[in-house]
Amino acid sequence: MSKERPTSSLATDAKQAEIDYPETVTAAHRRWLETKPFRGERRHTVRHLIDVGYVTDLLELEPGVRYCELGCGSGWMTRYAARVGAEATGYDISPAMIEIARAQAAAGGVEATFVVADMEQLETEARYDRCLIYEALHHSSEPAQVLAAAHSLLVTGGVLLLAEPNWTQRFAGRKAAQEHGTTERGYSSRHLKQLVRQAGFAHVERFHSNRRRLYSNRPMDVVRHLTEPVSFRVAAPFRAQIWLRARAA
Repeated sequence: MSKERPTSSLATDAKQAEIDYPETVTAAHRRWLETKPFRGERRHTVRHLIDVGYVTDLLELEPGVRYCELGCGSGWMTRYAARVGAEATGYDISPAMIEIARAQAAAGGVEATFVVADMEQLETEARYDRCLIYEALHHSSEPAQVLAAAHSLLVTGGVLLLAEPNWTQRFAGRKAAQEHGTTERGYSSRHLKQLVRQAGFAHVERFHSNRRRLYSNRPMDVVRHLTEPVSFRVAAPFRAQIWLRARAA
């Protein structure tokens, strides 16, 4: 296995856990990382495929767009962006994750670039039109630094898309934090908006996703369909994923 390592300062224990993560999970979970978003639990495959549609729409991905992803993990979302035609680059702190991303890109004939880098201390002369941080910020103990890095990567007017679990992740992620030693934080939408604006972004918009099932024409399904918007709004503080889009000022 490659011994490539990011050139950031000494990692904290949690950061080292992120670096080592693919090598500490079970064989079944490792296969999930390698095949993501497929061949995992059906509910995860469904939500990830729905999310990739949101990313395509909200970032307006199209051929020629310069796209980067911070905390890309095994690179599945970045590979998708490349398939759409974007000039796609993924950054992740874990060399093992980047190896998976590169191997899967090669196996699929996808032209995407993957770089080992700490998203909290990312230094590069590359500039992009779009930047995605998908379910990665809650693994950082320095979110302000991550968002500052994202701002520095984008051209003026470039678009940032941030997708995060909400504040309940600080409780839902406890098991993973205890088992793997990784950072698991949770945010309110208000806090995330503040962080995004403080990093130099403007025109911050929030989008709401409930990722619920399709409804049939059966009477009870019709009732659920009609009442779902209200029930979702009531439960949103506890259930809703946070999607924010902003532009680099």
